[in-house]
Amino acid sequence: MTQKIFRILNKTYAILMFISFFAGFVPVIPFIIALIAGGKTGSAIYNFFFNQYFPWVIALGSISIIIGLIGMYICKIDDLSLKSMKKKEDNKQ
Repeated sequence: MTQKIFRILNKTYAILMFISFFAGFVPVIPFIIALIAGGKTGSAIYNFFFNQYFPWVIALGSISIIIGLIGMYICKIDDLSLKSMKKKEDNKQ
């Protein structure tokens, strides 16, 4: 049962992180256009993305990280602990 929940959470995490990663690159072209346009038009483009778009992208990324962490803790994956670092060092030697 926990493996099934982990798979669902892991897929959800991957999809949301993929979307938020590429959503961060979407404003590149409008920012270049804003630099070229300048003045009030450029300022309006910049303000839209900074005030309206980026908060949603940041929230989406944060939610995906929380989902990923919940999945790790449900399956008791120790990748974020000192125990796992010691295990990795022992395996290397």
